[in-house]
Amino acid sequence: MGLDAVAALVFAVFLGLFLWQKRRFVELQGVFPFLYVVMYRSSFGLKGMSWLARRFPRFLGFLGDVSIVVGFVGMIAIVIQLVWNTFELLVSPAAAPGIQPVLPFEAKGVFFVPFAYWIVSIFLLALVHEFSHGVLANVHKMRVKSSGFAFLGILLPIVPAAFVEPDEKVVQRRPARQQLAVFAAGPFSNGLFALLALGLFFAIAPVISAAFVSSGVELSSVAEDGPAFVAGLRDGAILTGLDGVLLVSPQNLSFVLSSKRPGDSVDVQTRNGSFSVVLGQNPKNVSQGFLGVQVRPFVEPRSEFVARYGSVVPVVARWFAGLFFWLFLLNIGIGLFNLLPVGPLDGGRMFQLVCTNVFGKKGLRVWAWMSFFLVSLLIVNLLVGIIR
Repeated sequence: MGLDAVAALVFAVFLGLFLWQKRRFVELQGVFPFLYVVMYRSSFGLKGMSWLARRFPRFLGFLGDVSIVVGFVGMIAIVIQLVWNTFELLVSPAAAPGIQPVLPFEAKGVFFVPFAYWIVSIFLLALVHEFSHGVLANVHKMRVKSSGFAFLGILLPIVPAAFVEPDEKVVQRRPARQQLAVFAAGPFSNGLFALLALGLFFAIAPVISAAFVSSGVELSSVAEDGPAFVAGLRDGAILTGLDGVLLVSPQNLSFVLSSKRPGDSVDVQTRNGSFSVVLGQNPKNVSQGFLGVQVRPFVEPRSEFVARYGSVVPVVARWFAGLFFWLFLLNIGIGLFNLLPVGPLDGGRMFQLVCTNVFGKKGLRVWAWMSFFLVSLLIVNLLVGIIR
């Protein structure tokens, strides 16, 4: 059992014990026998939301208006992307699903994130998202009844989330502009948080460059029965060269392969010896050679950096660089996903409000059909990810 698996198990056990201890404040909402949602209600963050709203009402009100515009632009963009990506899936066997569940384990159809990065990123992402909903609700004088944490459980509670509960009766009586600002605040804040994470990533990049040197590329995944697998290459192998050309990055490997053709025999150098690989046919370009691998950079600490700053600094710097990268990627991806005009998502509530204001009672039918259509596309993407 790997370190990530142990960390996940320990987290799930301690979380279960915590929720059992606080069971008086916990609400269990079952969906299926082994799939459920645990909601832990509290007053966490309510004072902070109220203070921030009182301290900067005009500025936050302005950001709320900006978030509406950005939200609808993002909604249009993610719908177009989902439709186009689904079309590509249906016409091209090489196309990849545009929507995948983000989980801390590797499986077909799953967007894998290492557990430590996953749990920290999802927690911070949800906290920023829901806190922003609460702040905008306070700006527009909508009472927030409670806040808390939620966990999606599959046997054990594991997937974290957060929530705030404004008084829905008050929300529905407010002008559409104020309601839209509250709904759009969450995804908008995720976008801002993503930009902050990107800035921190670039800020730490010089330290990473000084602390590490590229020593090849690591095979993160080798397709079974693919050319590399048949030749004896397996996950975790460190590739240092291909036909005598030094490999220093994934882009470098792609460039070298771009000049090769299906059927060519190439000599792959690794730290454990050389392998002769007969290239296959690239699914995305039938005239180009194909190894059948996914790679990631492989770097090692520079000896002079370690001598000066110690061996801990490079490890810590690299971990935080990874965290900032995942915070950026997940905030952008999940923030945009929340803008889909589907059911209870933020985008769904925004679209529903617009539909009812424009079409009256018929607006709910328009909203329901749009939700049905987009959910169907999501299911297609998920199924293709599992089947292919």
